[in-house]
Amino acid sequence: MSQAQAAPPDVHRRRVGLGTQSAVHAIALLRAWSRDPAVVVQAVVFPAFLLVMFQLVLGETVTAMGGGDSVYGNVGLVALVGTMFGTISTGLSLTAERESGLLGRLWTLPVPRIGFITGRMLAEIARTGIGTIVLFVVAIPMGFRFEQGVALGVAAIGVAMLCSLGWAVLVVALATVSSGKQIVTHLGALFLLMLFFNSGFVPVTEYPGWLQPVVRYQPMSPAIDTMSGLTAGGAIAAPLALTLLWVAGMTAVFGGLAVRGYRRAAENS
Repeated sequence: MSQAQAAPPDVHRRRVGLGTQSAVHAIALLRAWSRDPAVVVQAVVFPAFLLVMFQLVLGETVTAMGGGDSVYGNVGLVALVGTMFGTISTGLSLTAERESGLLGRLWTLPVPRIGFITGRMLAEIARTGIGTIVLFVVAIPMGFRFEQGVALGVAAIGVAMLCSLGWAVLVVALATVSSGKQIVTHLGALFLLMLFFNSGFVPVTEYPGWLQPVVRYQPMSPAIDTMSGLTAGGAIAAPLALTLLWVAGMTAVFGGLAVRGYRRAAENS
């Protein structure tokens, strides 16, 4: 038996760097998603439409409540909604890849296997960044401006991209279980509920007193407040700290589950 034949099956996986593998897989996913109408609608078209509707129907009312120009809160709110509902579409595509056997075929390639997961996370982050930029452009005719400067405006896009990591890890962890398709679909109901109970929809003070702590500290509200502070002005440090805690917590809790679930789904597909 030759030395090449005697080599362990995984030895050649080291020939492709993790960074290269992650980038290639992320680009491949972005290309596939760009041709998937469901992903495009939920990640870009639906959020843009939602922003326009919110401003037309509720914009003046919310602004009159004293929370500042509503467009800034709505942009942050809808950017996160696009992130969350976009992960549902990609989560469903992940279950389809598992059922078709594609995950299993990819798993046999001589590349670092963790690159499939990190590549998917990079693709989710990039998709969120693109969707948020589109929202900012759509919001300009409504009065949206980078009042605190372009640099902080770019940082606001980064906040949305950061949040996408936490949600993507959660959805991947759920999508890779045997009943992942049903679980991910039902997750949309939770996201829809969160859409109407956050600091971007109306000021927290407008909710009933007993509900205000829930609204103030649910994952979306600190991120919305951070994005609003970076674009329109206002508190940044405290809401940003809460946002980082939520992302770190979701990644820590569901990260290991996502890795194990992805591996199990690939090996059993």
